[in-house]
Amino acid sequence: MLYDPTNPVVQHCAKGIGIEHAGDLMAAGELYRQAWEKASCPPEACTAAHYLARVQNDPAESLRWNLFALEQAALVTGEDIDVIYPSLHLNVAHGYEQTGDPAHRAKALEHYILAERACDSLAADGYGRMIRKGVEAGLARMR
Repeated sequence: MLYDPTNPVVQHCAKGIGIEHAGDLMAAGELYRQAWEKASCPPEACTAAHYLARVQNDPAESLRWNLFALEQAALVTGEDIDVIYPSLHLNVAHGYEQTGDPAHRAKALEHYILAERACDSLAADGYGRMIRKGVEAGLARMR
């Protein structure tokens, strides 16, 4: 299911990505919310929450959605979920960092380290390089 182009949740998120990249975060957020409403299993909930986190104005809300996506990913069995963990941990780490709460610094570092360890599952393509670069930058800021 994770990237089944016939899945309605994936379809809504894919449309939202295009709209988000065009600069309309409000319309993208609406599509991600519709995906969330259609989600009926952990892989779908993980996907929708992952994208909902991207369009939140409040860093605490973004973090909340990213943590929920990570929780839902942990419930997924029997699918190739490993490839999403680097991005999930990167987003959670960045979310902790963005709150500006000094108490969250250790949690941010913990998730950057988990993201770094999970990067072994990524291909050596543009997406993999982007995630690795984000992890490296986050680790550099935390150290």
